Amino acid sequence: MALYIPFTASFKSLSVLMASATGTEVGGFSSKNCFLHAVNPITIIEVVTLLEAYDRTLAQDCVAEINVPPAANSAMDGYAVNSRDISPGKKLRVSQRIAAGDVAQPLEIGTAARIFTGAEIPENADAVVIQEDCTMDGDAVVFNITANPNDNIRPKGQDIAKGKLLLSRGHRLRAQDIALLSSVNINTVYVYKKLRVAFFSTGNELVEPGTILQPGKIYNSNRYLLAGLLRKLNCELLDLGIVKDSLKDTIEALTSATEADFIISSGGVSAGDEDHVKAAVKSLGKLDLWKLNLKPGKPLAFGSVKNVPFVGLPGNPVSAFVTFELLIKPLIYKLQGHNQ
Repeated sequence: MALYIPFTASFKSLSVLMASATGTEVGGFSSKNCFLHAVNPITIIEVVTLLEAYDRTLAQDCVAEINVPPAANSAMDGYAVNSRDISPGKKLRVSQRIAAGDVAQPLEIGTAARIFTGAEIPENADAVVIQEDCTMDGDAVVFNITANPNDNIRPKGQDIAKGKLLLSRGHRLRAQDIALLSSVNINTVYVYKKLRVAFFSTGNELVEPGTILQPGKIYNSNRYLLAGLLRKLNCELLDLGIVKDSLKDTIEALTSATEADFIISSGGVSAGDEDHVKAAVKSLGKLDLWKLNLKPGKPLAFGSVKNVPFVGLPGNPVSAFVTFELLIKPLIYKLQGHNQ
């Protein structure tokens, strides 16, 4: 059964309706799975810096090169001590002050070290007594409680152990992922090259916004829809603009589009006399799918042009949006090497 969405439906109202359409049946098998099984991820790998890595897809696993924290440090402001020296009422001289970033000296026997959150624990100390449980007395400190080994200490590697798998190949890098990698001394990553997508709109009736609308003409909205959706997926764009409704022009556009890794057209996939995409694709490659059991979105083409994957979207903007979100987005993820 086809999912029907009225033509007047707004883009904003489609999200709930689209959820029920995933896996639309075409000839007894899922169109989504058909698309995904028909394409292979790009294999060209690039090395980029972390500042260039946002939203790129990892081409190899990332493993922690160091421990985080790299050394045991204090979880609180207080005093670093040897726990055997501490009991209620015990008074110790403060022998050094250690702030985050300081290089601590070994703790003198029978003394305490003033220490702050994040500072490394000095040699010979095995606990931190928080400042709220202490009383200052000149250059000495009086302890009001006992202490146990490892009190208020973050051990080396507590957050991340050296050698731990952080991110797997195929992961799409987010801002927090990049921050994580930087924290373990990774400053470059191997990623798949950006997917280059060629796209164009077909139709003699189409004109670009900013021109005077003549009788029989409409503005080309699909160009801007596709450009925005593709940029959101971090694709490199090959924008071929508007293609006239002729077999010759359609073949020329498809030939130019083979410079990309993936081709998307909008319009020209119905059964009318002026819809030339089907014939053009067949002349240059193969057509695997022509119609989809989905409304809006029934006129949809899938195949390849000179071995470059091709999808022909409906010309109706709502139909184009629905089919892109349901079927083209997962296809692009696969082409990008996504594991999600």
